[in-house]
Amino acid sequence: MEISLIKESFMRIVSYTLLLFVLMASCQSPKKQEKFKWNAGISSPKYYSAAPFVEYFYQGKSVAGASTNVGVGQGWGITMGGFTGGDIFKPVPDSVFVKWSCGIDDILYERGYKLPQKKMIQLFRSGAVNSYGKIDDYTVLVAGTAPGGNVTIWMKAGQVITEIVKFKAQNKGIWMKGNVEYQELMKEVKNSKEYINSETSIYLYLHGVPYSVWEAGEEKYDYDIGFSSEDCLVKPKIVTIYSRDGSWYQSWTNIASINSIDIYKWENYNYLKNNNLKRQEKLPVQIDLKWKITNQDKMMHGILVMPQNLKELVSRPYVDSISNKTEYYNRIIISSYKGGDKGILWLTGKNKKIKLMEFIMLDSEDKNIKSYYSLPKGFVFPKWEGREPLKTLEIEYWQEK
Repeated sequence: MEISLIKESFMRIVSYTLLLFVLMASCQSPKKQEKFKWNAGISSPKYYSAAPFVEYFYQGKSVAGASTNVGVGQGWGITMGGFTGGDIFKPVPDSVFVKWSCGIDDILYERGYKLPQKKMIQLFRSGAVNSYGKIDDYTVLVAGTAPGGNVTIWMKAGQVITEIVKFKAQNKGIWMKGNVEYQELMKEVKNSKEYINSETSIYLYLHGVPYSVWEAGEEKYDYDIGFSSEDCLVKPKIVTIYSRDGSWYQSWTNIASINSIDIYKWENYNYLKNNNLKRQEKLPVQIDLKWKITNQDKMMHGILVMPQNLKELVSRPYVDSISNKTEYYNRIIISSYKGGDKGILWLTGKNKKIKLMEFIMLDSEDKNIKSYYSLPKGFVFPKWEGREPLKTLEIEYWQEK
């Protein structure tokens, strides 16, 4: 009996010892982080270039990064890989560090920031439903760097991009301020006619630097694009929509495309609900338009600067004169007059349309043409807010009287 009691006491001690060892081991060794297949991407607004560097960390250890040594301005939220690094399958980062020189004000910005890791893990696990109703995995973390030190981090799954966090980087002063040779070179470049009259400089002259948009984010609206031709001889080819925050997208006549163009008969703009596969988009501040005159096999080009009250018009409800119900405008219709060298822009909704502006189209293959811009009535050139004064441009444009 004594032997049995001794044996029972020994086994109890062994069990307690093993339990204590397991508890101590669990406290000392953190749970292994779940890993996912993802890469790092970088982004900056179209026409607002930057040369960014981004690095992601998990528990103080670098897990991925991306960088470029050239000004990247491919579009806000549109990713570019740059020079990337890291394993194929990586833990979800808990922090990020960004650093870049801004092409608008030549300021160096940098900052480290904590990421909402739990939210990101959930997104990696669930994926995103795309415009076709299928689930895509999140595979890219995109770091967007914009003027004023504004940073946005997104997760991207196919065509779906989900905002994770916004923050402000710290102003570290003028980029390469002490490098006299570099400063002289940049001064020479920025005073050259090529730079002053470049497409980028013209865009900045027309639209300014919308710091507040990158701080707060750009709103999206339920609208799409339509097209009509008075003589039925003009067909839309490329319609590129530029938004205020430097993002852009394109619309196509293919009904299966994410952003489709509805074709209407001249002045027969029957009401249709937004039938895009992607129904929420940012409003245009500029439309780059190309259409073809089919009987002449000629391609025409026009750049339409939007009325500055477009957001107000789309946001403001009206009462349908027939149903007496509250409605909103839901379609921008691009219309070609006979001949294809001039057009008119409409904003339409249920039983109502208003004229936005008229515009011109010019031969895209005529090398003597230097400007394709059309401005609406009452357009006000924005006050320049950049650090350095904007040079006076040699820009030609057409404006409705």
